[in-house]
Parts: sequence; structure tokens; C-alpha cells
Amino acid sequence: MSDPTIQITARNSALVDTTAVMGLERSLGTVRCREYVEETIFQITEKLAKLEGALGREDLKSAHDYTVSLIGLSARIGLIRMGMVASDLIEVLGQEDLTAAHAVGSRLIRLGEESLFSLVRLGGDGV
Repeated sequence: MSDPTIQITARNSALVDTTAVMGLERSLGTVRCREYVEETIFQITEKLAKLEGALGREDLKSAHDYTVSLIGLSARIGLIRMGMVASDLIEVLGQEDLTAAHAVGSRLIRLGEESLFSLVRLGGDGV
């Protein structure tokens, strides 16, 4: 009998799907797009902090809820790899594997920060 394995799907994906951001700008206009992306960045930052706290307390239910939110938020603004790693974390949380949850959760938090910085750089002074 072998242990279940988690396939890491995000390794070679882009941090930001620029076509998603351009699509938002076309549909919302430049100013509204900037506001929308900035609000989403704030929400992602908040959820990442709460996820880190939940994992530290080993509160798997809250960690799951924050991760589900992060999947939706990352999809809104084209953060592809972040969404993939969040999906990996959902799978690990479902297996109630605390060691893997801490590892994948830490990866998600680092990748989330990297993705947000990448998105801000993409937009220049603003998003």
C-alpha cells in the first residue's frame, strides 16, 4: 500500500495571465480595472495572512475556507500558479496531512507574495 502523492501542477506556469488582466481592462476601463485589481490584491493579502495564522493554529477548516477564497480571488486577476498551488493545498487539507499542509501552505504564501509583486510590476506605478 503506497501513500497518496500530490502532483505539483504549478511549477512551469506563468505567474500572471496577462490576457486576463488585459481583458479586465477592456471590459472595465483602465481606472475601474486598476481599482478592481487593487481591491483584489488587498483581499488576497488579507486571506494569505489569515491562512498563515490558521495553519499555525492547525485549524484545517479555516485554512480550507481561506484557500477556497484564494482560488477565486486569484482567478479574478489571472494569478495562474497561485490558483494551482491553492488547489494543491485544498487536496492536502482534505487528506488532513499537517506536514504537507504546512509545506504547501508556505509555498502558497511565498508564491502569493511573488505573484502580487509581479502583477504590480506589470502595471507600472499602479495596476
